[in-house]
Order: sequence, then structure tokens, then C-alpha cells
Amino acid sequence: MKKIYILTLLLCFTSLGGSFAQTLKGHIYDANTNEPLVGAAVTYKLQGNQGVVSDIHGAYEIKLPEGGVDLVFSYVGYEDVLMPIVIDRREVITKNVYMKESTKLLEEVVVSAGRFEQKLSNVTVSMDVVKAGDIARQAPTDISSTLRTLPGVDIVDKQPSIRGGSGWTYGVGARSQILVDGMSTLNPKTGEINWNTVPLENIEQIEVIKGASSVLYGSSALNGIINIRTARPGLAPKTRFSAYLGIYGDAENDEYQWSDKSFWKEDKYSVKPILRGNLLSGVRNPIYEGFDLSHARRIGNFDVSGSLNLFTDEGYRQQGYNKRFRMGGNLTYHQPDMGMKLLNYGFNIDFLSNQYGDFFIWRSPTEVYKPSPFTNMGREDNNFHIDPFVNYVNPENGTSHKIKGRFYYSADNIVRPTQGASIMDILGNMGTDAQTIQNIAGGDYSSFYPALVGIGSGLINGNLEDAMNGVFTSLGNIFPNATTANYCDLISWVMDNGLPSDLGGLTNGQLPGDLIPWVSDVLNPSRNTPKTQTDKSTNYYLDYQFNKKWDSGAQITTGATYEHVRYNSAIMDEVYKSDNIAAFFQYDQRFWDRLSVSAGVRAEYYRVNNHHREAETKIFGTKVPFRPVFRAGLNYQLADYSFIRASFGQGYRNPSINEKYLRKDIGGVGVYPNLDIKPEKGFNAELGFKQGYKIGNFQGFVDVAGFYTQYKDMVEFQFGLFNNADYTMINSISDAIRMITGGQGFGIGAQFHNVSKAQIYGVEISTNGVYNFNKNTKLFYNLGYVYTEPRDADYKERNDAEDLYTDPLQMKEKSNTGKYLKYRPKHSFKATVDFQWKRINLGANVAWKSKILAVDYLMMDERPKAQLDLMDYVRGIAFGYSKGETLATYWKKHNTDYATVDMRLGVKASKEVAFQFMVNNLLNKEYSYRPMAVAAPRTFVVKMDITF
Repeated sequence: MKKIYILTLLLCFTSLGGSFAQTLKGHIYDANTNEPLVGAAVTYKLQGNQGVVSDIHGAYEIKLPEGGVDLVFSYVGYEDVLMPIVIDRREVITKNVYMKESTKLLEEVVVSAGRFEQKLSNVTVSMDVVKAGDIARQAPTDISSTLRTLPGVDIVDKQPSIRGGSGWTYGVGARSQILVDGMSTLNPKTGEINWNTVPLENIEQIEVIKGASSVLYGSSALNGIINIRTARPGLAPKTRFSAYLGIYGDAENDEYQWSDKSFWKEDKYSVKPILRGNLLSGVRNPIYEGFDLSHARRIGNFDVSGSLNLFTDEGYRQQGYNKRFRMGGNLTYHQPDMGMKLLNYGFNIDFLSNQYGDFFIWRSPTEVYKPSPFTNMGREDNNFHIDPFVNYVNPENGTSHKIKGRFYYSADNIVRPTQGASIMDILGNMGTDAQTIQNIAGGDYSSFYPALVGIGSGLINGNLEDAMNGVFTSLGNIFPNATTANYCDLISWVMDNGLPSDLGGLTNGQLPGDLIPWVSDVLNPSRNTPKTQTDKSTNYYLDYQFNKKWDSGAQITTGATYEHVRYNSAIMDEVYKSDNIAAFFQYDQRFWDRLSVSAGVRAEYYRVNNHHREAETKIFGTKVPFRPVFRAGLNYQLADYSFIRASFGQGYRNPSINEKYLRKDIGGVGVYPNLDIKPEKGFNAELGFKQGYKIGNFQGFVDVAGFYTQYKDMVEFQFGLFNNADYTMINSISDAIRMITGGQGFGIGAQFHNVSKAQIYGVEISTNGVYNFNKNTKLFYNLGYVYTEPRDADYKERNDAEDLYTDPLQMKEKSNTGKYLKYRPKHSFKATVDFQWKRINLGANVAWKSKILAVDYLMMDERPKAQLDLMDYVRGIAFGYSKGETLATYWKKHNTDYATVDMRLGVKASKEVAFQFMVNNLLNKEYSYRPMAVAAPRTFVVKMDITF
């Protein structure tokens, strides 16, 4: 009996094994490009889901039961392929499958929202997606030019702002995390973005999340994230070469012109493009040029890609130059013979050499493209990083492991783009009266009588205008031709070169003891050239991520991150260190194939030098040394193309080493440290609705989102005058006297500080789609309007405190007493339209913005007043007074609603060669996104792309 039982059992197993001895195998390809699809699923139902996934070559092999089954081939972003199969016992069938990209609405695949692939329609937050073709049509010099065409995204002085989350934040670290393939590209030392680090020549897709994303991406994701995903090699080798040239036109106002034909011949430009010395030698206007070269291919089991970029921009503003050389690449090895499992590992590598300059104080209101002598500053920067990685995916149990690392090294130093004017040139420009100076040295002070009379009258009558008129009359006796810009030249020269130390003896007719060596240095400035001081920083980064999926639609994403930054400041002669350790967990669930739910948490520890509790937080009244943040969201599909979503997310941003410790200065302008600065934190809530539509030949979607953001301890810079001896802000007459007697001089610059609460809420409405006229003719469009209410939550308390100020040098927070935050408009509208007919593309960008609501107090005071105060005269000298125009009058005239238009024409000459012709700022509109930052005039651009 026992033998019969065993025999029966063996026969059953043999029969069962034979029923699954049939095999179906083949390859899965993209129907358009014939590229193999890696990780495509092949499934059928038999007592649950059964299946396999394709390997690196797109190959699959699946065991099937004898008889017939319905196979489903699926891949995210592609249309499912249903294949009924009838297979005989022990039969082996080979079938290749070609899958088409989905043409359904909202089927784009994104990874940024949850650190895993999902459809755009399923994400629980607002997200914009920019494809490689959209970028190519814009022909940008860096990716920020394309980003600023997106609704709700602004780039102000190179810093990103999403839905008003940031204004103009000179030197403050970015509140939006910028990623390249999931790795931060923000400067570890400053927290700022240098757009030159983004490999423009190799971008496949950009994903922009609007709202706090710190749970998955940590510090700096307070306002959202911008994730740039680079292209990976295909089956066929691909080489791409691009060359582009831009010429800045003349401004509408002829007074702004600062360059001529001799400028490059006399080496007055800080950088020199290759074409400047030959083809464009006769062009007087500034130009820029760029060359991109990239190559990608597969070699056996290796993915290999590399790219080069050379860009040189003379700048439409004097000293606003940029020169970069970047090279980088990727090497990925796909482990063979892994069955259903996928394993790849490799590294990304990048090197950037960069020279750039800019200024934020102009020379005068009639010389808006020329820098003040206080801002004669530039930077040289070289950085290198290598990012090793390992990815392992096991579809059998629905798990994946990802490890990413980075070693980053940077060396940078401040430079002077141009040699400052000599004292002899400065005095000559001012028409200095040598006889008057000689009389003063001989004891004749009659030239100062107008000043004494004016000051006396001002003190008696309480009229500051009389006093200042007397002072300027006296100075006019000595410098009869001087303008306010000339006085700035003189002040800047004194700040750079100093004065003889013993000036007190002049009252007794004694010359300073160090007069002769001081004069020698003045006449031979090269002897006094300071040694270049190079700052160096290194960054070590490690990130581990684990993902697990279940058949029920649930999945978890969890992991940990460690980052160490070491910064050696030559200027401060100090070494600064920071450490960041974090752990995160997120749960995602898909219910009934309609409802997506997501929730996550992150805990982060952060220290800088001996400040070991930078992330300290109170939990139920108990202080803990780490900061927890949370997020949650849901997305419900109401109908085929109707989705409603809601989300809540907390965010934070740790102050950078730069904001907390560093003192940067050249020409009197710089950043001043604040050891008391605290991390800023906040949250974002959103309710949105997305509706796809297909009306006749129109196809696209409309998205409406209401948002609310609140910040606590928000970090803003305060622009003002500082004592260079102790880095404190000059906030009173007594502070100014102490600065003068200390002999260290003053500086103009910014200091970061916390401004308590801010509230930003509003609504965004956008539509994106295409109109198909016929097979060869299409119209692509992307339109968006954003309304924001950027509230300063503490403005009433601040106004009450500032009303009690009695000292004329006490610095107020902003230019008015209104309820709005600085450097933000209320309304913006953007439209990008492209008409495509066969090989020709005609497109336009249109942008409209309302006026800026408030700026810094040091720049201007918009409060009503009976007469000018002392700060108004300080502004007049620092920011220029020319032909009756001051910064205040210029800003009042130009801070209005404005619209700009860019036009472009693209021609695809052949399958391999394409040309683009563009005119940016077509109407040559003069506008400013902040005081003293006048935008570029009309610019002409031509670009050539060759792909083979």
C-alpha cells in the first residue's frame, strides 16, 4: 500500500512538471526605435499572477501550462499587449513583441514623487514634466532658461523659486532641491545652485514638484524639487554635436551702451569667445557661444556615455561674464545571467572649470549695465565629483536595493574681473582742484565754509537738506566735476588701499610717518596686489534605498542618507565641518485601481562644527537632537481622465556653512556671518484637480491647484552697511562713529537672519496639450496663470517696533509698511506655443508679471515723508544720482506690470541636421525683476544640431 501511494505521488509530480515544461521566449522592443525594453513584465493569471520580466537585452523566457493562456506584456508608459497563446506539451515558441508608447493622456512616467516609477496621473502632488524635445526647441544656454517658462517657476538671480517660495535671496541657499539623476547638485558649502553644473547636452526629462518634499529629499526641498534625468544609451550608438551663437542687441536707451569695437581688441572683456578673434571681430556688441558634444552607446553589457561642453559669454552687463568647460560621463555594467533579477553598477563622473562674474549694484540709473566699483567681483571655480552606484531588482519578490555615493571636491577663489581705476584717474575724472587741496593743507579751510553753514542751519532749523547741500557745495569746491559714481570710485579706492595711519598729526602741521611708503604703493599698485586665497571643500555622500512591492498594490520605500562636508576657508583661516544623518520611510498604496494613497516620515540629525543640536526639536515637550518631518497625500481617479488630489508635506532647510560662518568680500561688498541663524522650516498643503480632454483635434489637460505654504524662522538676507572690524551691522550714528574710529572701514553687503513667520497662498491654473491639424501639422501649447498672496505674518509687530526708531541709520526690514514679503509679484502668466509643420517649427514664449510688492529698505524707502532723511542721501551716493534720476525714481517708473515675448524658428534640414533661429526679448522691453537688475536687451541666437 505504501509503495502504491509513493508511485501515485511521483506520477502527480511528473504530470505537474510536464504541464509547465512548455516555453515561450523572445525579445521585447520599442515599436518606434527598436530599442530593447528592460524590465518589461510578461504575466498571465493562473491561481494568481504568474510572470517574468525582460533582461538588459529585452529578452524574456517564461514557462507556460499546456493548453491556452492569455499573456499580457506591460511596461510603464507603453500600451499593454494582449497575446493569446496555445501551446502544446513540451513545445518551445519564440515570439518577439513590439510595444508602442502610450498615446493616452497623462501616461508620462515620473520617478521624483516617490523615488520609484509611476504614472504622472497617479502622483499626489503638483508636478510639471519637460521633455527633451521641449528643451531643444528653447535652445537655452543653461537649463534655467527653460525652467523659467514653466508656470509657477521663477529664476531670480539664478536662484529658483516655486510659487513664490523664495524672492531675491542673494547668497541664501536654494529652497528648492536641484537633482541630477536623483543626486543633489547644490553647492555643499553654500547651498546655492550653479546652473553650469547641469549637463544640458544630455537631458532626457525634467520633473518639477511644487511643494515641500523634505521627507524623501531632505534639506533644501522646502519649496519643491527639480529633478533632471539624463538620457541613457540605446542599442544604436548616438553622437550629437551642437553649436550656438548669441549676439546681445542694443538697449532701447542709448545711454546704457557700454561696449564698442575696440573692447575685445583691448582685452577689456573678462573672457574671449573663440569666434571673437576671427568671424565676429567686427561686432561691437557682446556675444556668447557654446559647443556641446555627446556620445552614447552599448558595448556588450556596458552602457557608455560621455559629453563635453564649452560655453563663453561676454555678458550683456559689463563684468557679467561666464566661461565654463565641463566634461563628464557614465559607465554602467549590467550583470548577465541573472535570470529574472536585474543587477547593474557603475559610476557617473563630472569635471567643471568655471569663471564667472556678476554684480548687483549698478553704477548709476543712466549706466544700468555698468557695475558700481563696490561690486568689482568675480569667481574662479573648479570642481570634480564621482558618483558610484549599485542597483539590484528582484521581480520575483518585488524588492529593489539602490546604493548611491559621491565624492566631491571643489576649489574656488574670488578675482577682480578688471583692474580698478587708479587714484590719479579718479581725481582727474572728478576735476580735482589741486590749489584748493594745497590751501587746505596750508590751513585755509574756507572751502569748507558752505558745509559748516549748511550743517549749522540744518541743526538750528532741523532741515537735513540744508546741511547736505552745504556738504556737497564744499565738496564741489574741491571736486567740481564729480558725480556720485565718481565719489563711489574714490570711496572704493580708499577701502581697497587705505590711508596713511597717522592722520591726526595733520592738525598740527605734521605729515604722517608712513606717508612715503603709502604714496609708493599708490603709484605702484602692483606691489600691493593681494595674494590669491583659494577656498577648498570636500563632500562625502552615501544613500541607501530599499523598495518592496506587493501584489495588493502596496509598496514601501525606505532608506538612510549620510553626508559629510569639510570646508577650508582661506579668507577666514578656518576649517568648517558639517554632518548630516537621516532615515526615511514612505508607504504607498493603490486601491481599486483608482485611489492612490501615500504617507511618509523622515528623521534627520545635523551638526555644524560644535553646534551639535542644529536639528533640535521638541516632541511632547521633550527636546530631541533630530528633526522629524511628515507628508501625506492622495489621488483619486473620478473618471477616465479626471483626477482629484490632496497633499500635505513638511519641509526644512539647514543654514549653509556660508550663511552661518563665512565672510566674503571684495570691493566693499560681501556676505557677513551670523552664528545665531537657525534652520527654517514650514509646511505646504494643496488641493488640486486634473482633467484630461479630447475635443475634436484638441488633446491635453487642465490642472487647477489651490496651495498654502507657511514658513517659520524663514531665512532672508538683510542688505545694509557693516563694520568690517566685527562684522556687525551699522544700525545707528554711534555704530558709524565706532566704525570710523576703529579704522577698519565699512562694507556693503548682506547678513542672513530669521524673519519669523511667512504665509504664501494662492491658486495655479494651467493647460498643456496639442492640436492636430493633420498628420504633418501640429500646435503644441502650455499656458499657465499663478496668483500668489505672499504675506509677511509679522508685519504689524515689525511696523510698531520700527515706528519707535529715532536714529536715522537704523535699518528697517523692507521698503514699505505693507503686508507683503520682499521681491515677489502677485500675478504671473506664461505661455509657450509651438506650431510644427513637417520640418519647420515656429514658436513663441510669452510672459507677463505684475509689479514687485516690496524690496530692501537699504535700496529705497517708499514711506511718505516730508523731507529726505540721511539714508536717502546714502542711497543717492551708493546707488547713483544722474540727470535727476535716482534708484527710487527709476524703480517707481519701471516697477510696473510688464510682458516679454521670445520668438523662434526651427528648420530640420535633414534627419541628422537641424537649425534654430531665435530672438529673445523681441520687443526690447526694459524691465527689472529686482532693483538694479535690468534684464537683457533684444538678443539674436542661431543654433545648429547634428545627430549621427
